[in-house]
Amino acid sequence: MEAQCIQEETAYCTAECPVHVNVRALMSYVNKGSFEKAFKSYAKQVKFPMIISRICDEPCRAVCIRKTLDDPLAVRLIEKACVDYTVVKRRNWSGKVKKSERIAVIGGGLSGLSCSVELVSKGYDVTLYEKAERLGGRLWNFDRLLLPAEIITEELSGLESAGVRVCLNSSVVSLSELDFEAVYVGTGINGNGFALTQAAGKSKGVDPVDPVSLATSREGTFMGGSMLGSEQHYSPIHSVSQGVRAGKSIDRYLRNLSLSGEREKEGSYQTRLYTDISDKEIKFMVPLNDSAQGYSEAGAREEAARCLQCDCKICVKTCCFLESYSEYPKSYVKNISKSLTVIPTMGTRFASRLVNSCSVCGLCKEVCVTKFDMGVACLEARKIMVDQGDMPAAFHDFFLRDMMFANSEPSFLVRQQPGAQASSYLFFPGCQLSASSPGNVEKAYKYLMRLLPGGVGLMLGCCGAPAQWSGRTEVYKEQLQQFQGHWDSLGRPKVILSCPTCIKMFKEYLPGVPVRSLWGLIAHVGFSCKDNSAKGLSIAVYDPCSSRYDPESQGSVRTILKELGCNITELPLHGKYAQCCSYGGLIQAVNPDLANQITNQRISASHLPYVTYCINCRNDFAAKGKPVWHLLDLLFGEASEAEANQQVPGYSERRNNRISLTTHLLESIWGETVEIAQQTHEKIKLIYSASIQDKMERELILLNEVKEVIYYAEQTGNKIIDTASNHFVAHLQLGIITYWAEYLPNGNAYEVFNVYSHRMQIEEKGL
Repeated sequence: MEAQCIQEETAYCTAECPVHVNVRALMSYVNKGSFEKAFKSYAKQVKFPMIISRICDEPCRAVCIRKTLDDPLAVRLIEKACVDYTVVKRRNWSGKVKKSERIAVIGGGLSGLSCSVELVSKGYDVTLYEKAERLGGRLWNFDRLLLPAEIITEELSGLESAGVRVCLNSSVVSLSELDFEAVYVGTGINGNGFALTQAAGKSKGVDPVDPVSLATSREGTFMGGSMLGSEQHYSPIHSVSQGVRAGKSIDRYLRNLSLSGEREKEGSYQTRLYTDISDKEIKFMVPLNDSAQGYSEAGAREEAARCLQCDCKICVKTCCFLESYSEYPKSYVKNISKSLTVIPTMGTRFASRLVNSCSVCGLCKEVCVTKFDMGVACLEARKIMVDQGDMPAAFHDFFLRDMMFANSEPSFLVRQQPGAQASSYLFFPGCQLSASSPGNVEKAYKYLMRLLPGGVGLMLGCCGAPAQWSGRTEVYKEQLQQFQGHWDSLGRPKVILSCPTCIKMFKEYLPGVPVRSLWGLIAHVGFSCKDNSAKGLSIAVYDPCSSRYDPESQGSVRTILKELGCNITELPLHGKYAQCCSYGGLIQAVNPDLANQITNQRISASHLPYVTYCINCRNDFAAKGKPVWHLLDLLFGEASEAEANQQVPGYSERRNNRISLTTHLLESIWGETVEIAQQTHEKIKLIYSASIQDKMERELILLNEVKEVIYYAEQTGNKIIDTASNHFVAHLQLGIITYWAEYLPNGNAYEVFNVYSHRMQIEEKGL
């Protein structure tokens, strides 16, 4: 997975540059006015920065991504500026460790000069032969205004002090007269090729010069530079590159290493980087008064500021989770891997909060050009942590207990349609719709019974998504087996689902169960009502992230809304780019601040009220004050403003709603009398403020748990008095969580002043 992330891939300009100048760093330094740092970065890759910055043919500009917007960056002119505005230009060409092997370099042009510097920097004894009276070769053919003679002289003056033995006016007639361990031939266009490039070499099916290593058919002899180039187009930077590559080849040859090894990204190559520039501002190239003189410091900084600092990070820009950790998937996966293998320097489970802060929605995969899915990585890491016993139990405890409650008495329900021995269909609305909107569940079920022949059964419960999201594979399998068993007992009917998460889970993990979206069914048969109060509503459709790969449901929802007469506006990200509301992956319990940030971002995507078909989306948005309808509100309700702003039931109320719905349906539809036995602690009454209610919701504390604490304290006397407030303070461990309540009796009730919880286990011993 790590290899899929392309964020660390080379920028287009650097990959195209034969010597791989780090243009992004160069532009960043110049933009900040750090010309000396820019020069140091430039000189690391370019052997002769004073010369090349004036004559480089700039292959990088041909691939600069800015050219699709306005003008490519003036890279060479920026390079020249970093040379011009650096006072001390230090270059360290000589190697620290001297080697005994001797190498001959024939030709004093850029190619031979670069090869000589590369080899001498590795500690080799280098002798450079030049038939002319001065070094530089074709450098002397350039316009003197562009490349003054003193620049060439100054740049090359340090060659001998670096350790290169320079022999001017020395023409090599035959290679056999040389006594060296290796030879490089860089004699330029029309130079002496010593018969190494003759076509006879190709008659045997072998290139006379290897394109990778630049080795010739003659043992220990290498060739490059303009001899292998085009007479019509002289490329100074390619000459430098070939000289450097030849130097590396000679080094590998003398060390008996493979000449073709470790050469993958020498010279120009294709980068995998992808950069989205759709939101970038148009800024044309900063004009010059005199191209030979180049930019002023201010002009150079202004032009460098045009650099887009090309990177990928499209997933980071799209996902609040990825952005919140200030890195990118490749980096995250590295840290997760280290954490899971317990590298001591990473600390204890460094990535535990990171992997549990992902909503596992898959949006990153959809925007990524390589289809990297951070959700898959995080979910796999969660499974590993669970298997290794390293998953903090408190992270998912609340939602796992909620799942188990939904699948146990008195919430769970499974029945054939009244009077039917078998049913052709089974309606499974999902646990959260039953908890938050029980009235719509009842209306939808009665609608289906009227609509569909062959009988429609009903099952109330949870699909097990919380177990799957938390990485607890075995627990999830148990929930699936429970559903499968009941489905088998009903005669294996077609299953109608309204929850997008249930649809996704069933299709992925229960492929043998035939499922149909409630929305697809309604869109197919049509929906009519006497008083269509939704007509004329201007709304934005919010696609739940779990509907990403369910285009049928997404399309059906829009068909229904159009039939209802709504004016639909699409959000910037919808369809396969649907975003998580913050409920997915159970991140609220692990990273509430991130969940809050995500929800706020989602509701700000449009000023219009939303319509969604996921009750979790509806709850998250409505809790923040966003007007939002669940689609069933428009189908079976009044489509009123009051419904759009309807208060979200708290977690305790949702549990009660499940019980009430099951009880009500059994009595009203199946005629079964149901008695719900209350435990003693459930009968006590509590008085608490809205702020306490808000705190219980934020910290996932149920009203029933507070009642248990107080009941236990009152029955056992295990409580203390806070002398500052004169309030009773009591605690009780329920499962892995210890709950606290600060309270006082108030008539026939108890007034609650504070509640909180933690995983700490309190050990109490008598005196």
